Amino acid sequence: MDKSEEIIKILKSKLSKKSWEMWFGTFSVKGISETLITFSVGNIFIKDWLNQKYHKQFKETIREVFGKDIPYTIEDEIASEEIKKRKVERLIRKRPVVYSEFNKEYTFENFVVGPFNEEAYDGALEVAKAPGKMNPFFVYGGVGLGKTHLLHAMGNYLIQNSPDVRVMYVTAEKFMNDLIMAIRNNSTQEFRKNFREKIDVLMIDDIQFLMGKNGIQSELFHTLNHLLDHSKQIVLCSDRTPTQLSEFQPRLVSRFQMGLVVKVYEPDVETSMQIARAFAQKNGILLSNEMAREIALSSNNVRTIKGIVTKLAFKSAKDGVSEDTVANAVRDVVGRVATVKSPSSEKEAFFQVLSGVFDVLPAELDAKIRTANLSRARQVGMYFARKYLHKTFSEIGEWFSRDHSSVVYSCKKVEESLRKGNSKVREKVFLLQKLLHKQSGESAG
Repeated sequence: MDKSEEIIKILKSKLSKKSWEMWFGTFSVKGISETLITFSVGNIFIKDWLNQKYHKQFKETIREVFGKDIPYTIEDEIASEEIKKRKVERLIRKRPVVYSEFNKEYTFENFVVGPFNEEAYDGALEVAKAPGKMNPFFVYGGVGLGKTHLLHAMGNYLIQNSPDVRVMYVTAEKFMNDLIMAIRNNSTQEFRKNFREKIDVLMIDDIQFLMGKNGIQSELFHTLNHLLDHSKQIVLCSDRTPTQLSEFQPRLVSRFQMGLVVKVYEPDVETSMQIARAFAQKNGILLSNEMAREIALSSNNVRTIKGIVTKLAFKSAKDGVSEDTVANAVRDVVGRVATVKSPSSEKEAFFQVLSGVFDVLPAELDAKIRTANLSRARQVGMYFARKYLHKTFSEIGEWFSRDHSSVVYSCKKVEESLRKGNSKVREKVFLLQKLLHKQSGESAG
């Protein structure tokens, strides 16, 4: 194996499969000398991203291959004249052409990033830096998880950093209403100019609103085709995956899937605590860990957390900030005292608490993802379900999507750890008992 192959092999082992496929598809080793290692990638934007995100992995890989530190550089193969021209124009242009107003509070800087939304955040930032490179950009997830924040952050970033780029943000409902009005007024050509020729980036929020509206979908299809043919960026936001848009034309669904599709998951407890603290700081409130956790356990919906903090700010002006005022604010907004969100099943209730204890996502517990922390969470969860919830091995296997032997092994392993006095495992089991007892008590109340 030559040095180039060795570098690629070791570097690949340091990255997740998803990161390698997303960012290293055009990566190669261009040159090796005693004083410099030269890498090559497809364009300047990937170059900037790798320099920013993977500097540590590059240094470690070079040290492992050559036994010493050697400087490296990353070159881009197709830094086009158009991009260079845009950079020059950016310096001399003073005022951007604004087609949509974006919420100034919704920026990348104040977007709280955690495991649940990191991929969506990274994708949105990359698209904002390089419109037209990953097309379309399709973001989906439940209500109130920050998708609209990301779209506005992209818009604000583009206006600030690329004033030559013309950005339009609309809801799917507005797209439909504008089209209907254009048809009534016999001005469809003007509508098409506005949505195809006069813009460089089109963002459409709540795209699921157009389900079943076949005529509107046909116009949307031709609009998207025109934008794609002219390398203009499309950003779409939905509450479900492209394949779940059941009443959409198949040709549209195909367009949605051809670019970068990312999901915003529900935040874990720790990230929800960070979100609560961020909102509180904007209102001049300092939350203790217990207060932040109280809010985080009441809801993992970002909008609801913001509503709780807003109510807390109102109450604290008169009563000050205390655990009581936090509990009252939570009760006023969500209609109950803080708890893990109302579960629809025993499994969901347990997974919500278990995921909070181990700082993982509930959906990861029965998935095929394998990390050390997830394995520990599953093992402790299986043991707890057997010991304290009195579930059969078969029931536990169904919960965690694991076979009988895996469940038995996990239970025995945790039992052995406890018998040997493993304090970390004991603490996790105790915390599970405490939180589940609290949850069942509040549900009963």
